[in-house]
Amino acid sequence: MGYSQYRKLNQVTTKFALADRRADLFGAITPIEPSSWLTHSLAIAEEVALNNEKVKSERIISPILSEVHLMHKTKVALYSGEELNVSPENDLNGPCDFFFSANPESYQLSAPIVAFAEAKDEDMEWGIAQCCAQMYAASLFNQANNRSIKSIFGCVTTGSEWRFIKLEDQTIYIHSKAFYLDQVAILLGVFHQIINQIKQIQ
Repeated sequence: MGYSQYRKLNQVTTKFALADRRADLFGAITPIEPSSWLTHSLAIAEEVALNNEKVKSERIISPILSEVHLMHKTKVALYSGEELNVSPENDLNGPCDFFFSANPESYQLSAPIVAFAEAKDEDMEWGIAQCCAQMYAASLFNQANNRSIKSIFGCVTTGSEWRFIKLEDQTIYIHSKAFYLDQVAILLGVFHQIINQIKQIQ
């Protein structure tokens, strides 16, 4: 079944011997004002019926992540819908909604994978579990390609609500509060901080 079979966080933590904690992952966040293109794109999205994961991914999540990529295109590559098949026998396989690799020069998927974004239609608990399984798979993928990094980040979003996660030293840290779409400048600031943290600890 792949990553989607993980519906509860304790499925992931139990199976892969991980701990979980709540934490403040970011401290002070410097807002980054969105470009006029992103502001316009999100305004158009308000006129569309956002009633399933696919349309939310296309109209909200993809534009925000594309803006992040444009801000950091010399640091990361952005992938959408790529298969990350690490360990099918452990359901660590299948497509991932979006993720960043800190290898911007590569045309194809390559290590190190540094951050994920998973879209879920209102089911945040399922999204967190699925994203954590993907993050753990990425740690194995990076190790297998001799590009291990200390931390891998994840984000789960319904389009309106955004929750952030970090996997480090076999512990899953879930940020203590959610962010929302009307805080888009803060969301961009969070992603900016994530990418800068990754580059510092690689």
